[in-house]
Amino acid sequence: MNYELIESYAKRAENHDVMDALVLLTKAYIDQCGISLGYRTVIYCAAEQWLERLAWLDLPLSEMARKEALVTVMPYITSDYDPEEYDDYDIAGMSEEELMDACEEMIQDGEYDELTIELLCWGILKSVNEELIIYKEIETVAPDGTLLKGVLIDQSRAWTSIRMESPYEVSFCKSELIRDAEAFMIQGYEDYKRLKEMESEIRALYPKYQEELSKLDDENNWKKRRIFKMVYAEILGDTVICSPEKLFNNLFGLEFFERASW
Repeated sequence: MNYELIESYAKRAENHDVMDALVLLTKAYIDQCGISLGYRTVIYCAAEQWLERLAWLDLPLSEMARKEALVTVMPYITSDYDPEEYDDYDIAGMSEEELMDACEEMIQDGEYDELTIELLCWGILKSVNEELIIYKEIETVAPDGTLLKGVLIDQSRAWTSIRMESPYEVSFCKSELIRDAEAFMIQGYEDYKRLKEMESEIRALYPKYQEELSKLDDENNWKKRRIFKMVYAEILGDTVICSPEKLFNNLFGLEFFERASW
């Protein structure tokens, strides 16, 4: 594997315009639909890293980039992407080594112009070097004056996760990029306080949860989770607490279901 070759191309793309990059890579992806599953996967993985960069900016598609998958954003990147035609094409699971090998092969093939290759190499290098877990200590002060301390675990496109360690041990998460981690921890803290003060309302709904649960014909945890979310929908609202059912168990001793370990 010629790592230095890929790196040399990637360096040239470092400061390239993010939207131009996404347009070129989306068009390259379209070119590979029905042609090469491997090349299409490499292009998609590279484009995801440019979408990550877009998510941190304040451009017209940035808000969508913080929440949605690349395939959902592609039609907004360029009108060349017709969902009815191209959504039927999938990508493959590829290891980091396979991505790098395929990227080098695409360089050697000469199928794409130099700029597209530079953008591709930048995205692939970012992809294989991506740190999935951050573990950055953060702290802030809530509106009521309480000092909040926690750990930022993930802060990437389509997912943000924080574990608050003081004054309570509870995790917060949301399926979007939240750029202000401290504000997100405050939101989670306020959620925790609100739910903690709703013990009577939460207990009052528990018999309904048990009744709905008794109608299940199997022990499927996903079905149990759907019942939990349905019964407690008004109370939960748009809470950012990762496992409210676990919180209700810890605070009030109510038994719900075991979450899947993965």
